Amino acid sequence: MSLFSYRARDMNGLLVMGQIDGLSLDSVRDTLADRGLIPISVSQGAANISHGFLTSLSNFFNQVSQQEILHFTRQFQTLFKAGMDMETLLSTMANQTRNKKFSETILKIKTDINSGSSLSRAFAQHPDVFDELYTNMLATGEEAGILDNALEQLCAVMEKEIVLKASIKSATLYPKIVVFVLVGAVFVMMTYVIPKFSSFYATFKAELPLPTQIMITTSYLIRTYWYIVLGSIVALIYALKRWRKTIRGRMVLDNIQWKIPVFGPLAQKVSNARFALLIASLYRAGLPITQGIEITAKTIGNEVFTQDIMMVKNEIEKGHSISSVMRGKKTFSPLLVEATAIGEKTGALDEMYKAIGEHFEKEVQYTLKNLTTLIEPIMLFLVFGMVTVFALAIFLPMWNMSKIVGHH
Repeated sequence: MSLFSYRARDMNGLLVMGQIDGLSLDSVRDTLADRGLIPISVSQGAANISHGFLTSLSNFFNQVSQQEILHFTRQFQTLFKAGMDMETLLSTMANQTRNKKFSETILKIKTDINSGSSLSRAFAQHPDVFDELYTNMLATGEEAGILDNALEQLCAVMEKEIVLKASIKSATLYPKIVVFVLVGAVFVMMTYVIPKFSSFYATFKAELPLPTQIMITTSYLIRTYWYIVLGSIVALIYALKRWRKTIRGRMVLDNIQWKIPVFGPLAQKVSNARFALLIASLYRAGLPITQGIEITAKTIGNEVFTQDIMMVKNEIEKGHSISSVMRGKKTFSPLLVEATAIGEKTGALDEMYKAIGEHFEKEVQYTLKNLTTLIEPIMLFLVFGMVTVFALAIFLPMWNMSKIVGHH
């Protein structure tokens, strides 16, 4: 038995690293697969911490973007449709790809295929680049002999995802700027303005109002123990990110996200749109409805919604209809539930899901266009609240100046 170090992905796509005893690389890979892990890399011997850190750092700055994967898939489909053999196709794609990591990944896929691996299995060996949705679509296209159609469906799905993410990023730029400015204003007030007033009030040696005492104490802590404050913030962010990787953490945070005014309903529309469009694409690609639902659950991006989708899948396997199970879940829009019921009755579930998904997409785009107007009350409340707090802390003692002077 030898010691092996491994990096793998679990069923939720999370990175898992560790060490395991085994007879060979193949036996270790089989053991990891039995544990529900997809191996990314397996090497003999204890992990080299510095090497692992440098590798992680390199991967962070050399990630493969969705845009690059979409461009690759489009070219893949074009060359495959033109009749180019797989080895030449992948070699051509690897040479044209500027991203070093992506190019190396394509070459590894080519090597695996030349060694006898199926196309989908070769792609599945790189879950940090190609997700489960991608590899399952390839597997379906490969098995049914409709790879060209599967690649076309993948392109359509990824295009919609990229457009949606870009729209959300653009629409949320304004609130991000406002929050950044507010944080900057608070920092300036705490480090420059409050100390001036603190020195001024100190000359009167009188008891200050509670808001003023809190503000002065906070200002002192930030200026004197800034490294502790900064470290605490970094530690809190790190802890939240670690917690976010757990199922419980994702459930709590995603549930909170859905309850935030404006952004909560928007997140629900986005999730419902993704659900409908993904199911439609997977169903059209030839996947059984239960498998399509399971893949969608793993790629939907919201743990609350994921749990409800998986419950739908489990109930379908027991013989229940999709719409009847959906009706008891708040995560599914009533419109989506009714569209599902109609699709089940007419036998055109993919058409209904495609139509309802496009409807939700339009609603999302409309909401994003009007996002600035919708969140203005929230922004005004934050600004007004900040101004009120500082005004009370700074000027409340001045309003009681006669009393303060009387004590002097």
